[in-house]
Amino acid sequence: MAKLLGYKKTIAFVSIVGCIFVLTFMAGEAQCKSYKWKISQGIAEDHPASARCKQFAELVGEKSGGKINLSYFPSGALGDWMEQIEANRMGTLEIGLNAGSTSYDPRTNLMFMPYLFSTWDEARAAIGSKGWLTPIFDDLYSQIGLKVLGIYLNAWDGMAYTKRVKKVAKVPEDYSGIKMRVPPIRIFEVYVPTLGFISTPIAYSETFTALQTGIVDARSACPAVEAYVMRDALSYWVATRDCFEYWFLTMNKKLWDSLSDEDKAILSSAADKVMSDQALAAEKDENEFKQKLVDAGVKVYEVNDQEWQAGAKMVRAKAWPVIQEELLGSVLMEKVKAHATKIPE
Repeated sequence: MAKLLGYKKTIAFVSIVGCIFVLTFMAGEAQCKSYKWKISQGIAEDHPASARCKQFAELVGEKSGGKINLSYFPSGALGDWMEQIEANRMGTLEIGLNAGSTSYDPRTNLMFMPYLFSTWDEARAAIGSKGWLTPIFDDLYSQIGLKVLGIYLNAWDGMAYTKRVKKVAKVPEDYSGIKMRVPPIRIFEVYVPTLGFISTPIAYSETFTALQTGIVDARSACPAVEAYVMRDALSYWVATRDCFEYWFLTMNKKLWDSLSDEDKAILSSAADKVMSDQALAAEKDENEFKQKLVDAGVKVYEVNDQEWQAGAKMVRAKAWPVIQEELLGSVLMEKVKAHATKIPE
C-alpha cells in the first residue's frame, strides 16, 4: 500500500511539473511571438497622415525591439480610404489611419459635431488615452470590428466663398440666400441650414466644378488646406471653427484582442506619442496654409469669440436637438453637452 501511495505521489508530482513546463513554454512562446503587419492611409501621399503612419511604424518597431514589424503601404496601394476601413474591419489591413465613416453607425456622426469646441487646446485635451472622446469612439468602433488606437486631429473646418458673395460672411445674419455646398453627410445636412444657408449636398469630387459654375456660391467643411487646393475658384475663406475634423488610427479588433498586455501597451504608447505630435503640428500646418491662401490672392478672415458664439448659439438651439434625435441619442448627447465649450448666457 505504501509503495502504491508513493507511486501515485510520484505520478502526481511529474504531472504537475509537466503542466508547469507546458504553461511556461506557452507563455514564453507568446512573449517571443513576432508580427508582420501592414499600415496604410487612403488619402494623398503628400498628406501629413503618410508621415504619421511611418512615424508610428518606426516607434512600434523600436519599442517592441523589432518584434512588431509594420510595413507602410502608400495611399492608393490598398484602395481608397473607404476600402481601407473595410479591409481594416475584415483584418486584411491590420492598422489604418483614415477619416472616419458614418456608414456603419449614425452615432459616429459625432466626429463632425458642430460647435463642440472653440479652441485648439480644447480639441487637444479631448484626445489621447486620457481624453474624453477616445473611449467614446473606441466603444463605437469596437462594434464594427475596430480598435481605436488614437484620434488624429486633422484640421478645423472653415467656409470658403466665391466672388459671387460680395459681403464677408462671418455670422448667421450674413448667411441668408447664400448657396452653400455641404458634404452628403447627415450631420452637415442638419446643421448648416440652421445657420441660414441654402444648403446643397455635393460630393467632394464635384465641389470645385460646382463652385466654378455657380451651382453653389460657397462650400462648408473646408479646412484651409482644401481651400488652398480650390483657390482658383475662391475669393475668400473664413476660419469659422464650426466643426473639427477627426481621423482615426485603428486596428482590427480581433487582432488587438489576441495580443498580450505588453504588446497592447507598446501600441498604445506609440499611438499617444504620434497623435500628440500631430495635434501640435496640425495647428502649425493650418497657419501655413492660411498664409499660402493669402499669397495666392485668397483673403483670409478669422471669427472672434463673439462671432463664434453667435453661430454656436443658433446651431445648438436649432440643430443639436435634431442631431440628438436622429443621430447621437440622448446618452451620447449628454456627454457632448458636458464637455462642449461653455457659452455665456
